Amino acid sequence: MATVTTKLTISSNDLVSNTLALDSSTSVTVSHTTGLARAPVTSTAKGSASGQITLYTADDFAATAYLYVKNTDITSTDYIYVYADTAADDPGLLRLAGGQFAFLPMNADTTLKAYTATSGTIVEWMVFGTDQ
Repeated sequence: MATVTTKLTISSNDLVSNTLALDSSTSVTVSHTTGLARAPVTSTAKGSASGQITLYTADDFAATAYLYVKNTDITSTDYIYVYADTAADDPGLLRLAGGQFAFLPMNADTTLKAYTATSGTIVEWMVFGTDQ
């Protein structure tokens, strides 16, 4: 087993009337990962279009998993969109501008895919599994 520690700091001196200083961290015990991957996303639409990237396939892990995903582009308007590939309505989950990232717990029985606003935008991702 390995431990992954994440930390998030949010601060501002002028957003609210008082100084904003939020600091949160958590440690997760993980047993395996998908490994760190990078790939260009060429699809500019969700659904059945080719060129999307599958970040996670439903039920690859049995327990809660954690997704790290980053838009490596430096142009803020070159968005990467992450959505749940379901039979119903493919709900959107994230819109990451160039340089943005996310780390989130996810439901391990849902396939997650990515498409982009600009073909060729590079997405970086890794899934951490907590299965024993």
